[in-house]
Amino acid sequence: SRVASWPFKTHRIFHIMRARGILPLVALTALLLGCIASAADHNESCEDPSFLQTPRKIGEFAQPKRVDLTLLDDLVDASPKPVDASQNPRITTETFLGVASAALLFLTWEFTKNSRKYHEEVCAPGGVSDRWWFVIMSAMIQVVSGSVYAMGAWQNDLRDTLQISMTSATIIGAMAFTGNLAGFLGGMLFDRSGPRAAVCLGCCCLSVGYCLIGIALVSSLAKNLKVMLACVGSLVAGYASVSLLDNITCMACSISFPQNRAAAVGYLKAVLATAGGLWALLWVQVFRNRFGLVPFMAISAIAPFVVGVTSLSSIKVLPPHCREPLKDRGEIARALTLVFLLTVLTCFDVWAGYDYANGMGASSWITGSVALALQISPLLLLVTVRESSQASPSERICSPRNRSGLSFQTAFKGMDFWLLWVCQFAVFGAGVATNQNLALILETTGHDSASSLGVALFALTSALSRIVVGILSDKYQAYFTRFHWLTAGAFCAMIGQFLVSLMDLTGIMTGTCLMGLSFGSFYTIIVPMVNEMYGNLEFGKMWGAQMSSQAAAALLIVCHLMPMVYRNAAGGKDVCQGPGCYRPSFLLLTVLNAVGLASALALQVRNSESLPVTRLVTETKSLGFSS
Repeated sequence: SRVASWPFKTHRIFHIMRARGILPLVALTALLLGCIASAADHNESCEDPSFLQTPRKIGEFAQPKRVDLTLLDDLVDASPKPVDASQNPRITTETFLGVASAALLFLTWEFTKNSRKYHEEVCAPGGVSDRWWFVIMSAMIQVVSGSVYAMGAWQNDLRDTLQISMTSATIIGAMAFTGNLAGFLGGMLFDRSGPRAAVCLGCCCLSVGYCLIGIALVSSLAKNLKVMLACVGSLVAGYASVSLLDNITCMACSISFPQNRAAAVGYLKAVLATAGGLWALLWVQVFRNRFGLVPFMAISAIAPFVVGVTSLSSIKVLPPHCREPLKDRGEIARALTLVFLLTVLTCFDVWAGYDYANGMGASSWITGSVALALQISPLLLLVTVRESSQASPSERICSPRNRSGLSFQTAFKGMDFWLLWVCQFAVFGAGVATNQNLALILETTGHDSASSLGVALFALTSALSRIVVGILSDKYQAYFTRFHWLTAGAFCAMIGQFLVSLMDLTGIMTGTCLMGLSFGSFYTIIVPMVNEMYGNLEFGKMWGAQMSSQAAAALLIVCHLMPMVYRNAAGGKDVCQGPGCYRPSFLLLTVLNAVGLASALALQVRNSESLPVTRLVTETKSLGFSS
């Protein structure tokens, strides 16, 4: 019987894939992998692979060198320079146009031929299989969504390839978060048509965004047009990543798991944090010294399309009868396994990044492959999930229209909405200002060698706090509410900014740890908090409007305040030295986070006895009755 179990399992896997509608994607994935392997074989068989090498400086080319890519020792010992996009004959403008066309064609097909499935939520009785498919495939969506957060790793190579100034490269990077000013549009799509429609649009837009950046790299357009095209691509990719993928999957999880909102959202947010590290590792360990930026853009464009389409049938808001808490031992074991795998991946990413940044290890495709394997390892758990029995159509369809809560107009006029907006503006601005400028901060104080340690500490505390705070806030909500966690996060942000403003190594490192804890815990708590405060009626629109605070913080603090203070302290020089370069900025951020802490305390007091969803509805009914 044991021998016969393998054919049975193979048949069951095939049945699951066919039932989920993802069997055609296996063929597509195999085709794409074949194309990649073909390109690798072409590069390996070239007599003169000098076109795979680009200079570290514009206009200076390395000498041709024959490298046997089949030997691991040669891969480690050889140190070719990044690939020149303009001399890679395999990937052209037509390649990116083809990928973008495929994404747009699929999007058109889904919204015209299969639009009905976006207006109903389907789940088999019990919902055990569907919710595990939903959680794990949402995590895979977060993996491709996290690619946007790795833009800083290849920003310099983008600048060198396009031969533009650092200012232009910074603008391209900043455009990724500017689109969040209109984040409510993605939320409106979520409210109207459900998560599938938003995820479908997001995956296609993320693919198109990277295709536009790729076209800017390989085309022969004028430099200004290339910069404009890259800016549009960054804007589209950033908006898709944050407002159409990350936000949508987290909101769907918050609604689908009412008894474990923060734990589910915290897991997805932790996956997102590790995904940024994964894409950065893949760039520095696999692509930068072997294939270059253009193939990396091609993979970045193909991945969201393949993963998104594969995951589409599993993305849904689970009906009420599918939202039972974890009771079975098998389900608890799966949840613990997901947390364990994510913890191992977090530690591995931090170790690999710290080791590489300090020059203690050469780039190796093995490191990137191990990180990728750990990131997608949760897919193996799907084999252990039993498919639920089929239900009748009346049992399987649950309309998402049956929602309760406040309207966006009512919430927008309330004080709670703006107190939460100010708190998010302060915490996000502080976290991004610390993480994005940590290397420059340590350089101005004479401790530039500690920058990799600081980045590793921020990443580690941010990722782990998302899981821990999510679980604790659900388990002990009766004793320590989400508003208490929000206040604690705002307090850590304020103290962290003050410690960084001291501009000594101990203060900077301690402040960085506190900022990582604040950043991670805040974005685990705030999604279920908005859901509980205002209900499900227009949850997407409200959370999208709250996300505009992130774009405002990035524009005002990261793009204007800190560069202005740095330039004034430099006194006309290119490089600023001394604690005065950043101390005024972080003292101002300390004051800003004191305001954010006051907002969090005000929220805690105002919502100690009742939430807006009950308080404002009661007031509205009483006014209507008295009239």
